[in-house]
Amino acid sequence: MSAQISTYTGLRAGVLAWLARTGDTLLDSRFDDFLHGCERRMYYGHATEDAGNPLRSDPLRIVEMEATDSTFVLQATVAQPESFIELISILLNSPQTLLDIVSQRTLDAYGAQRLGGVAKIAVSGTSFRVKDDPAGATATLRYYRKLETPTGATANDILTRYPDVYLFGCLIEAAVFTQDEFGAQRYLQLYNASVAGLNARTQRITASAAPVIRLRAGMLP
Repeated sequence: MSAQISTYTGLRAGVLAWLARTGDTLLDSRFDDFLHGCERRMYYGHATEDAGNPLRSDPLRIVEMEATDSTFVLQATVAQPESFIELISILLNSPQTLLDIVSQRTLDAYGAQRLGGVAKIAVSGTSFRVKDDPAGATATLRYYRKLETPTGATANDILTRYPDVYLFGCLIEAAVFTQDEFGAQRYLQLYNASVAGLNARTQRITASAAPVIRLRAGMLP
């Protein structure tokens, strides 16, 4: 992939070039919309529960998106980090205990029942819910996060290292905008192949033989 695409300006020009629409002022003026649509697909996937959707994509999960907070303060309900996408693990610092990641529905089923210690955590909208009440205990939080959206002056690790993900993602959005169904499908195949390859690399790096299902921000229990 050409290094020119690994910058915001290069990506913007590259999208128009791939569409053979260089100089198209309408498409150029909508580029930031294509970019944000690409990032929604990249971070959250598209129609992930609908295998028959013609534009279905899995979310991207790579080590460059991982973040760790070793002094995350727990409460019964606590706000997620601003850039949070998906929980990987959470380890109570003292005594060291790995919390079970469960759904809201599972926590609701316990009602007022106590577990005898801080044992479970659930994603709840833009917050975490923890049981039993940790009362300010600290934990090491590992999670996937959104990276800074590229602008004229900045890039991020995904655009710098894997520019094809951004390129093909933006081309999908541009093809949808221009009602080019065939083009959207063509770019979707290229995009999904890139994401699948990078996700497989993550699985190899983390020595996991099978995909790990985790709860994402806003994911229904």
